[in-house]
This record gives sequence, structure tokens and C-alpha cells, in this order.
Amino acid sequence: MRTSELLLLVLALPACPEPVKPAGAAVIVSDGNSVTLPADAPQWRYVELSTAAQEAPLAALPVPGRVDLDEKRTSSVGAPLAGRVESVEVRLGARVKQGDRLFSVRSAAWADLDRETEGARAQVAVRQRLLERAKELYELKAAAQKEMLAAEAELHEAELTLKAAEAKQRSLQVQSAGDNLFWVRAQRSGTVVDLDVYTGQEVTPDRDKPLMRLSDLDEVLVIADLPEGDVVELSVGEQVSVLLQGGTLKRDGVIEYISEVVDPRRRTVEVRVRSKNADRVLRPNAFVEVIAEPDSTLKVVTVPDAAIVTQGKQSILFVARDGGRLEPVPVVVGRRNSGRTEIRRGLEPGAKYVSRGALLLLNQVELSRER
Repeated sequence: MRTSELLLLVLALPACPEPVKPAGAAVIVSDGNSVTLPADAPQWRYVELSTAAQEAPLAALPVPGRVDLDEKRTSSVGAPLAGRVESVEVRLGARVKQGDRLFSVRSAAWADLDRETEGARAQVAVRQRLLERAKELYELKAAAQKEMLAAEAELHEAELTLKAAEAKQRSLQVQSAGDNLFWVRAQRSGTVVDLDVYTGQEVTPDRDKPLMRLSDLDEVLVIADLPEGDVVELSVGEQVSVLLQGGTLKRDGVIEYISEVVDPRRRTVEVRVRSKNADRVLRPNAFVEVIAEPDSTLKVVTVPDAAIVTQGKQSILFVARDGGRLEPVPVVVGRRNSGRTEIRRGLEPGAKYVSRGALLLLNQVELSRER
């Protein structure tokens, strides 16, 4: 078919009629900030209004936590002198008492300290005899007084040297086991929670990592990351529950610390809980769950989860105004549980809000802004 013939055929076809809107049909209108929905608009089939009311706080959901050591009840153990580990008497997880032997070290530096102390002790004995001899000669008028006084001064100096040598050895807090061997002993009772020492290992006092750590596990810390909305009403000293073994065991805890910083990625706040642990059920590094029970005497506004939509980084509710206008209002949310969410700020009791269809309205607002 020629181009001219095709053009004549197209012009001869009847024009498609434009769809005609029913007379009097209500139209949804958005000015980019809110949505106006007439009373007879068909969109009401997908939009529902509810009245905000106060009720008891939602039950808190368990949050994961981990058992950690109390640093105030934990001590590090190292080798005070360079040497080679001769033997190790404990294992990871073992309980020890104060004064128990932990490991032995064969060290030339310890032999030097022993020799220094014994030499100082011998000097004291010699100076003591010299002083006694000087006193005898002075009494016999065979020596001058100044010789006796000089002997006393030399004895005093030797005693000071001996005291310094003995104090140096005592400060190492070890037990001698021979000429060049000493035992490192536990300075406190506790459990071996970290062990990095073995027979034949070369050790030095300037090692970065401790050879061993001992901790009193009668009390432990539980570290939990709670959603930022759940910590609004929490305070230091408040009671919480610690669940372990799938919730079959429960322990009481007390909040000891609440971080003032929110994790920007997970939107959580670190909370530290102190818990009694005499039965050693809460083992370090174990995973547990923490529940912060809400104050049942408080009253809060709750809404269905579907009523809340997100616009950027803000949580939004649509609140009903006069004339069928539905306005998006920023709100601060709290706990979420069983399909409902607490509203901490932004929605007053008695206010009408969109409990169903909020996402439809938000899409309408955003489409009107793009035009």
C-alpha cells in the first residue's frame, strides 16, 4: 500500500472517544503536603480512620545479649621476669584460690635477684660482727669511738641494701622454687577465663597480652543492644530479666549502664546489666536474652503497625483534619509488639488518624510532588 493511501485510511478511521468520568464522582486531591479525600471518594474502601486512645505499654520483646566479665572483678596474670615456662598447673575454666600455683618459670634474672639478696644478707652478717668487734675494742679503750660509729653506719647501710633486695623480690609476688625457678601464684580467687601460656614458652614482663586472666564469676555483666525506643523509660538501677537456655532459665539483673549514643546503623543503644551468678549458670561469652519489662502503671498511645509509614528517616502518621484533609505528621515511635506500635510523641489521645491505607496516601503525596 502506498504512503498516500495509508494516510487517507488513517484519517477515515473514527477517533477513539476519551473516557468520560461519571458525573459528580469525587476525586482525591493532594497539594504535595497533605491529601484531601471527599466523603464519597471510592478510596475510602482502602482507608480507615481510628481514634487514638491510651492503654498499657506493650510488652517488651526479648533482645539478644551476651555474658561478659566484670572488669572490676577480673585480674591479669603475667611473668614478672623473662624466662622459660617450666610447667602449667591450671586449665581454662578451672577455679583457683588465692595463693594457688599457676605456672612456674625458669629464669636467670630470678637467680640474679636471689644472689643479690643473699649477698646483701651476708653483708649484714659481716657488718654486724664488725660492729660487735668495734664495740669491744672501744670498751677496752683499744679503738676510737669514731671507728665504732663508722661500723654502725656501715651496718645500717647493709641493712637498707638487704631490705631493698627483699622488697624487690616480694614485689614480684612469686614463690621461689630453687636457684633459678619461681612459681607465679594467684593473687585472687576466681576462674581461669583466659589462658595463653604453655610449657616451654618464652615469656617476658613487657608482653602485650596477659598470659592468663582470673575473674570472680559470682557476678557477671550482660551486654545487650536494645532498640532506641525501648530505652526511653529505662534508668540505671532498674530491674530486668535475663533468659538463657531458650528461656527455660531466668535470672534477675540490674541495669548498671545505659549508653548515651545510638548505633547509627542498627538504631540500638548498649545497655549493661549486672546479674548474680553464684551457680555459674551465666558463663562468659554465652548468648542470652534480656527483657526490660515496661512500667504497667504508665499509659501510652498505640497504633497498628500499618498506620506508620516511613518518609526519609522519619516515621509518619496521617492525622484527620477538617474537610476530609489527611495530613502526614512526624511521630516518635516506641516498642513494637503483636502488630502494634507505641507512639511516644506526635499523636494525642482522642485524635483521628489513618489506621489503614497510610501507604496509599503517602504514595499520593509523593506523586503530587513529582508533577
